[in-house]
Amino acid sequence: MTDNEYRNMYNKDPRTAQTALFDEYLSYVYAIVYNKLRSCGSREDIEECVGDVFSAVFINYDRNGKFDGDLKGFIGTIASRKAIQMYRNLTRNSGTVYIEDETNEIADTERVEENAERSDMRSTLLRAIKSLGDPDSTIILQKYYYNMNSSEIADKHSMSPASVRMRCSRAIKKLKEFLAAEGYDMKEGNI
Repeated sequence: MTDNEYRNMYNKDPRTAQTALFDEYLSYVYAIVYNKLRSCGSREDIEECVGDVFSAVFINYDRNGKFDGDLKGFIGTIASRKAIQMYRNLTRNSGTVYIEDETNEIADTERVEENAERSDMRSTLLRAIKSLGDPDSTIILQKYYYNMNSSEIADKHSMSPASVRMRCSRAIKKLKEFLAAEGYDMKEGNI
């Protein structure tokens, strides 16, 4: 469905237009959301995120715009952003270590030690990832921070998905060895 087709349909009957858009792009949106949330979200979380995507599409759609292209890119972008936002919300308190600039706010004095340990671990993990060199460090960041799958990473690095998985596996092994040498005991799935 093109933007122009949707706009014409919307002008005749908004509810019918929204239903048609939903029916056409449901499986596309579900696939994007599922791929981002499959490692941390329940089925209900995924369905909630899909609903949030269509809500955002209907709210943010510019009905007076001059664009006459395919809506797939617009919908895909919203789906990806909503899924990443939900992923971060779901994993915020799960013990997952993020490699990003952290705020130095401390909620209460009882968690000072825990926050200090997490901060130290993040900087150690970032040093370990940087020590891998390219393309391994980039592959690790794309896989675990940006939640990209092996095929997406392979396309960006002109590799096969199998090569990406092998490099990732070897890099994880090196990271575990590095972190063990630094005194961290890493359990599977915490990197």
